[in-house]
Amino acid sequence: MVPMAGYNILIIDDEKSFRELLEILFADEGYNVFTASDIPSSCEIIKNKKIDIAVCDLVLGNEDGMDIVKWCKQHNHNIPFILMTAYASSSTALESVKLGVVDYVTKPFDMDNLANMVSDVISSREENDDGCCPELDEIKGKSDVINKIKKYIIDVAKTDSTVLITGESGTGKELVARAIHRLSGRSSRAFKAINCSAIPYDLLESELFGYKKGAFTGASYDKKGIFELADGGSIFLDEIGDMPLFLQSKLLRVIQDKIVQPLGAGKEIKTDFRLITATNKNLEDQTKQGNFRSDLYYRLNVVNIHIPPLRERRGDIEELTRHFLKKYSILMDKNISQISFAVNEALKNYPFKGNVRELENLIERAVAMEKTNKLLPSSFPRYFFELEDNYGEQDDFILENPVDLDKIVEKIEKKYILAALKKTNGNQSKAAELLNLSGRAFRYKMGKYNVK
Repeated sequence: MVPMAGYNILIIDDEKSFRELLEILFADEGYNVFTASDIPSSCEIIKNKKIDIAVCDLVLGNEDGMDIVKWCKQHNHNIPFILMTAYASSSTALESVKLGVVDYVTKPFDMDNLANMVSDVISSREENDDGCCPELDEIKGKSDVINKIKKYIIDVAKTDSTVLITGESGTGKELVARAIHRLSGRSSRAFKAINCSAIPYDLLESELFGYKKGAFTGASYDKKGIFELADGGSIFLDEIGDMPLFLQSKLLRVIQDKIVQPLGAGKEIKTDFRLITATNKNLEDQTKQGNFRSDLYYRLNVVNIHIPPLRERRGDIEELTRHFLKKYSILMDKNISQISFAVNEALKNYPFKGNVRELENLIERAVAMEKTNKLLPSSFPRYFFELEDNYGEQDDFILENPVDLDKIVEKIEKKYILAALKKTNGNQSKAAELLNLSGRAFRYKMGKYNVK
C-alpha cells in the first residue's frame, strides 16, 4: 500500500453533502483533498494544482462529467479518473475506456471499496514509474525489450526525425507512433493516421494529398489530404510496404520538399509534418524485388524501432491479459477479476501468431461469454487449448539453443490431461480411459502436474 499522505485528490460532484462525505473519507486517508461542483471550477483547480487522481460524478447538474475527462485529454493533463454514476450504460462505459478512464463505479457503492480503488490506482502508477512517463501508459509490458523500446521512444520523440516502426501485425506499432507524437513538441497539434493497405489504390492518393473540386468525376467539393490536415503535427502511414509504386514517387517528393499538390490543383501547398511509418514487411527485401523504391526506403528508415512478436516476450502476457480483462469487464459491465489456473497455463504456452491483437480478441470473447467472476476454460474457443495449435508447426522444432526435453514432455502431458478432463467434464475415470491410462497412473500425473 502506497502511503497516501501528500497525494492530491480532486472530488467533483454537484451534491454538496456527498462531496463533503468524500472529502472527509479521503482526508482521513491522508490525501490533500480538493473539491469542485462543476466543470469550470474543476478546470481551474487542475490548471493550478498537481492532481494525482480525480473522482468525478458522471452527471453534474446539467453538465456531463465526461466533458472534464475530455478537457484533460485535450490539454495534456494526464490524470487518472474514476467515474461515479447511478445511471450505468454500456455506451458510457465504452466512451470512458476510450478516453482512458481507469475505473467506473455504480452508485450506491461501498466507501471503503472506493478508497481501496483509489489507493490501487495510485499504487499501480507508482509501481509503473520506471523512469518513463505517462504518455507511454498505453504500451503495456515489463520485459527488457519493451522497457528499452519505451526509453528509445522518449529519446526519438525529442527529435523531428522520420521513424520507421517494424514488426508483425498486431504487435502495437500504432501505439508506439502515438506515443512518439504525444512526447514530441508537436503533441498539441494533429496526429493523422492512415492504413495504406486498407484503402483502394485509386482512393489512397486523394486521402493522402487531397483534391480540388472537379478534379475527377464525383469530386463535387474541395478535400484536404492528411498531409495538409496534419500541418504542424504528425502523420502515421501504417503498412507503408503496401503503397503502390506510382504513389511512392509522389510521397518521396512530399517528404523531401514538404510541399503537397492536391489532385486538380494548379498550386502547391507548403506543409510542416513529422512522418512516422510502419510495416510488417521487410522493406529491404522489397527493394531488392523491385516492389519498393530504395530511395524512399532510405528516407523512411532514418530511425528504426522494431517490436518483437509477443511469443518472444512472454513476460508481457500476464500484464496485457490483466489490462484487457479489466478493460472488457468495465465495457461489458461484468465483475470478472480472476483467471483460472488452466487458462493461465494455456496463456503461457499459446503461440499468439496474431500477437497482442489476438490476445485482446481472446480476452474480449472470453469476458463476453463468461457467466462467473473468473475466466474459465469454457469461455475460450476450443483451439486455444488444443496441442496442435501450440506445437504443430515444424519450424517450432528447430533447435537453436539447448532445451530441457523432460520439461517439454511434461508440458505436453499436462495439456492432454487438462484436455481430457475438460472433455469429460472433470470425470477422472473417463479422462484416464481417453488417455489409455490406469486410474492410478492418471491420478499420479494429476498430482505431479498440480492439476486440480
